[in-house]
Amino acid sequence: MPTTPQWRHYHELRPDELAALRDENPVAFWPLGLLEHHGWHLPVGFDGIKAERLCIRIAERTGGVILPVMWWGTGGGHDAFLWTHYQPPEAVAAMLTTTVEQLIAFDFRVIVLMAGHYPWQGILDDFLPAIQNAHKDITLLWGTEASIGGDAVPLPGDHAAKEETSYGLALFPELVDMDALMPGRNEAAAWPAGRMPPEGERHPGVVFEAHDPLFAQFGEDARQGSAERGGAGLSKLEDYLAGVIREAIKA
Repeated sequence: MPTTPQWRHYHELRPDELAALRDENPVAFWPLGLLEHHGWHLPVGFDGIKAERLCIRIAERTGGVILPVMWWGTGGGHDAFLWTHYQPPEAVAAMLTTTVEQLIAFDFRVIVLMAGHYPWQGILDDFLPAIQNAHKDITLLWGTEASIGGDAVPLPGDHAAKEETSYGLALFPELVDMDALMPGRNEAAAWPAGRMPPEGERHPGVVFEAHDPLFAQFGEDARQGSAERGGAGLSKLEDYLAGVIREAIKA
């Protein structure tokens, strides 16, 4: 009978264990997230948790190691929101490129950068093509769940609304509280200074009124989301990426 591919968390392994697992399946997954307000019903680490859970589900089929979530990102329309942490783009880019080059030096042959925060896409597209061109024998796969499947598995995205809520319900329902989507909160619960930013500093389409149950959302009403909706798309993406990774390992 075929053996189940082995995967482990990178940071939990001793050096000899890392070497053995790399030699068996030279695949490294790096979930890229952010700490960012995701509405009243989702955890502030939603992006990183989403990316990590996806990596785990794929690694269960391919084997490999999963690095700790990269919590420090940048970009988006929620920088002024309470509990959000955005970092300087140059710092984020430096950590990205340095870590990828190190993984290549450590002889990982397939590196998957799964971004849960959509603005990661621009940073990845800016810096990874040059690394890929310099290491043509390495397979780099990068993007968000909405983009990493390309034309084969295009998935919708939003911010804390119908689509992301559906992904959360499918991947980690224990961290989602749909009952928290209720009106009545004041601005002190939403903004570090106790008041929302001036109108000219608000990202178009994002709900900025703290009393609104859909606060911080961008997209269709999160209450329309479901685990079935999220799971259907993610299962197709997992199948696709597992196949791509297995072929890359053979090559």
